[in-house]
Amino acid sequence: MKKTLGVIFLMLFLSAAAVSEEIASLEEIARPSMFLVKKGNIYILEKFRIYIYDLADFSLKKRFGKAGEGPEEFRYNARQRRPLSMCIRGDKLVVNSPLKLTTFDLNGQYLGEEKVKLDRLLFPCNDKYVGIGPSRSGGSPKRYFSYTLHSGDFTDNKTLYVSDFEAGSPERIYLPVSSFTYDPVYKDRIFIISDSGNFHIQVLNPLGEKIYTIRKDYPKIKIPDHFRAETLDFFKRNPGFKDSYEYFKKVIRIRDYYPPIRDLQVVDDTLFILTFKRRGDLWECLQLDLKGHEKGRTFIRLNTYEPFSLYPILYSAYKNHIYTLVEDEDDEVWKIHRFPLGE
Repeated sequence: MKKTLGVIFLMLFLSAAAVSEEIASLEEIARPSMFLVKKGNIYILEKFRIYIYDLADFSLKKRFGKAGEGPEEFRYNARQRRPLSMCIRGDKLVVNSPLKLTTFDLNGQYLGEEKVKLDRLLFPCNDKYVGIGPSRSGGSPKRYFSYTLHSGDFTDNKTLYVSDFEAGSPERIYLPVSSFTYDPVYKDRIFIISDSGNFHIQVLNPLGEKIYTIRKDYPKIKIPDHFRAETLDFFKRNPGFKDSYEYFKKVIRIRDYYPPIRDLQVVDDTLFILTFKRRGDLWECLQLDLKGHEKGRTFIRLNTYEPFSLYPILYSAYKNHIYTLVEDEDDEVWKIHRFPLGE
């Protein structure tokens, strides 16, 4: 009997060890805002600075970027609490700061910049751009976070989807929300989380025409009664929100159920969909093919959940693993964890 129990405990230990692996500590990072693992490198955006690490040995290959108007500088305003963004397109790293796109090669060598006419998060899509940010729709004076499609010269603009999340000085803020900061472009397709209450992802062509919608019968997860109190405590204590606590207290509305989709990444012909389902301090990440058929699921370690943030979630799928960047508050250092893809 003792031998049997010992075997069981050993199997459980090995199983747990195989689920996640802490693979590196990054001493240089203090407050990361974006995390990508691509092309054998790790790319971390922190305010207006980019760090490139080698995925093979986690050595720092290059650190660059500063706030300013120059050709290798990024427009950055810390008081606005809005992130810059970056994405990989082929063999180029594209950094989006307000009204400006700056391009580097994958080793951080400056290639050029483009002044743009629209202040949105912009993601290149063939000869167009997909934009994410607040906009008005249908003649309403209110602005809502929306997805838009723009010609290369920004003379032709098309609204793709308008969410229920009001921007500016909203009368109501419905929480929790799905992410609005993910890269929605993959190859010649645009993927949009298009429903806060149902598992729907619209798939569009480069002209902004709907090709199909991925629908999944995903079980609803009830939001616990203590969520509102914890959310108000977040706004009361967070340095970026505490001065406006009384305002947020009035406008916040808590949903009955979590949105089915928290975040989305499209990598290697696979949809990586982060949900609000948890297993302890791990979060569920579904893997679907491009038509929506499930390929597997993985539970990954992430930072403490924030009820509201404009910054991307710090995880990145690459080859056969999902990588996450997690702050170890005891050691006061950011660490990279690696999770094998689920079957």
